[in-house]
Amino acid sequence: MEAKAHIWIYMPDLTIKEKLEDFGPLISPRRDKDTPIYNWHSFKHSYSRDLVEKLINEFELSSHSWVLDPFCGGGTTLLACKEFGINSMGFDILPFSVFLSNVKTRNYDVRKLKQRLKTFESNGKISPSTIELPDIEIINKAFNNEVKNELLRLKQKIDSINDRNIRDFYSLGLLSILESMSNTTKAGGFLRIVQRDVSADEVYPTFLARIRQMIEDVVSLNNNFSNVKVCARTSDSRKLSTKKKFDAVITSPPYPNRHDYTRIYGLEMIFNFVESNAELKEIRYNTLRSHVEARKRFNSNGYKKPPLLDELITKVKDAGVNNPRVPEMIEGYFEDMYLSISQMQKRLKPDGKIGLVVSNVRFGGVNIPVDEILAEIGEQTGLTTENILIARYRGNSSQQMKKYERNPSRESIVIWKNS
Repeated sequence: MEAKAHIWIYMPDLTIKEKLEDFGPLISPRRDKDTPIYNWHSFKHSYSRDLVEKLINEFELSSHSWVLDPFCGGGTTLLACKEFGINSMGFDILPFSVFLSNVKTRNYDVRKLKQRLKTFESNGKISPSTIELPDIEIINKAFNNEVKNELLRLKQKIDSINDRNIRDFYSLGLLSILESMSNTTKAGGFLRIVQRDVSADEVYPTFLARIRQMIEDVVSLNNNFSNVKVCARTSDSRKLSTKKKFDAVITSPPYPNRHDYTRIYGLEMIFNFVESNAELKEIRYNTLRSHVEARKRFNSNGYKKPPLLDELITKVKDAGVNNPRVPEMIEGYFEDMYLSISQMQKRLKPDGKIGLVVSNVRFGGVNIPVDEILAEIGEQTGLTTENILIARYRGNSSQQMKKYERNPSRESIVIWKNS
């Protein structure tokens, strides 16, 4: 197996353990596809509620503890912490992720949610929309005009709700049906164009069904969640906008696999969070350098590039890749992760723990041991690496399998302890 064939160990006490049975089933968000509230939106780049619970127990956190998630994504860490009575704070550079995390973790007045639902149920005819979406090419590919106009009528009605919590709740209901009403699908690192025969007549009933289910979830679970502190804010992981100290960090950064979240979640971003293509591009350029369009934002004073990295990048260049910016992306990713891990370390209490879910990647047949390189980089920031726990093995892309045959890379959890 790949883990036994290619292991570079930088710290003499570093332990790499296969924990496939313990963590493998927990690493995917598919486990939560039927879990109320967790499944309010299909955020594919995440892990499961049960993984957060396991790490909460491993780190011996209590009701007085605070957990940080600097890449809050779909809000799984924050929602699970709330469910188990742990205070939490999340950050993300993607506005949609911050919105999604906050809507999932709020407490709601069920009476107000149901009252608003009645206004939608009793008024099937919605006035023509006077709002327009940003002129971004993917929108015209994703929706036919009739479906798009029906979605915009719904959006206009939702935007007129004065109560922000209720408005956000209904907005998420709309955003959560966009993919099923479109000619797109989130496939791996892309928003792919597919052919769906969607009628405009399906939009309103689909939306109402979604909202009814979300309200049912709130009725059944809202009172079960402890009254703990939880919030998400827009911030860059490389320069977090908080000085609070945390007992633990549970998170997963973007993997260096060229997945661009501003494209994958482009429909959601265009419907609610950007007003122009230029604004969307600016967010894209400012994200972590895990894809080729992201750009350098911060200087990494104190960062010492691991010697192996130059060797691996040279191998990738020699092997050849379909985008010449990939080697630069790989180098930039680890520099950005040094800055992100430094921020985690500074916000972590003494003896606090970090659980970081990452995946090794492969370019041109060259394996990049992301977990081990990040473990060494974490040591540069003052952290002590306790373990690398191998959760599962992921197959390389179809293009790489065709040329280099199947040679899976491991997905792991790097565990650090603060000094």
